[in-house]
Amino acid sequence: MSSTLIDSVKAIFTEDFNNKLAALLGETEADTKKAVHAAVPTVLTGLLQKVEAPDGPATVHNLARQAAGSDLHGHIHELNIGTGGLAVGNAMSTKGQDFLRSILGSRVQQTTDAVVRYGSVKASSASFVLGLASFASLDTIGRHISNTNLDAPGLRPWLATQRDSIIQAIPAGLNVKEALGLKHLPGEKASAGARRSSLVYGIIAVIILIGILFFVFKTCNKPSPTSPVADTTATSNNLPPADTTATAPNIKVTLPDGTVLDAYKGGTEDQLVSFLSDPNAKLDKKNGNWFDFSKIGFASNSAELLLESEGQLKNIVAILKAFPKAKIKIGGYSDNTGDSTENVRLSQQRADNILAKLKSLGAPSHQLTGAEGYGPQYPIGDNGTAEGRKMNRRMSLDVKDK
Repeated sequence: MSSTLIDSVKAIFTEDFNNKLAALLGETEADTKKAVHAAVPTVLTGLLQKVEAPDGPATVHNLARQAAGSDLHGHIHELNIGTGGLAVGNAMSTKGQDFLRSILGSRVQQTTDAVVRYGSVKASSASFVLGLASFASLDTIGRHISNTNLDAPGLRPWLATQRDSIIQAIPAGLNVKEALGLKHLPGEKASAGARRSSLVYGIIAVIILIGILFFVFKTCNKPSPTSPVADTTATSNNLPPADTTATAPNIKVTLPDGTVLDAYKGGTEDQLVSFLSDPNAKLDKKNGNWFDFSKIGFASNSAELLLESEGQLKNIVAILKAFPKAKIKIGGYSDNTGDSTENVRLSQQRADNILAKLKSLGAPSHQLTGAEGYGPQYPIGDNGTAEGRKMNRRMSLDVKDK
């Protein structure tokens, strides 16, 4: 699994996807890869800059939730199998350009020119890749928001933890500062003059603070009528996550050992714990007792788990430890598009990786009975529609014992 934001975004651009993209753009594979390597850190640097504005965290939070609810991976899947395309009006292209403009504003043209120079690609190709990088970056952030219940104020400090890995990923020869109109990259040390100014302002701030504290001290020593204590359980303005649980309320799931999990009403954790806790819920030995993961993501046409997945897998580990008699099996599924043998192979790899990740997170080995990739078998949606195919591309767990 990718450990940083930029790793998760890069994981979306697999070798196969880059090669397909090169063919659709009419560019060489090498130049397309260079354009992608330039576009991803550039867009993420633009996001680092944007969240520093007063309304930036709320704006980025909203954009990320929109992106996470726009089925990026479904669009990429359709593009990979050749039923998509780069025609004007293509949904992925349109959304990507909208997100690009929302992030970079008036710097879109300068940024496109920088990618053209670095990647030696056409302006139309650079524009498309930047749009796709914007869509992918916001989608990854949106899924992290959904998975961790991260609110808008918390977005800026979280992105700050990703800053160094983003800046380090900027390739040599790509002038991101000029493209984005920055005097220095986020986190770069300011000039000596700026540091002196900061020192002066810091001294002034300390003097003001001392004065305020003196005033408060004097005021607090005066007798005053008793005031009611403020309510520390103020309501939250957080919007629901932009995914299949978008309309479900946040809940706390308490496990038998006292562990409390953040989850959603009717979500994977809620359903699984209810089933394991209910003595009247019988095991179906014939058809299985399947629960679909709602927070698991992979890079397109890849078995690499994305950043968004760890939160739910940690919850599953906690559930297994709280129900020591429970045993589960992992199942992977696909739609019926493309080669059936390849779909089975990829679904098996994905199931294996989930199983391995659960073990690495501390799940007791005796509670994990295995993993199996079923490919297009057992569809739950109509493969004749995009929505149905999306439903069929799923990962699940089967409770084998409780």
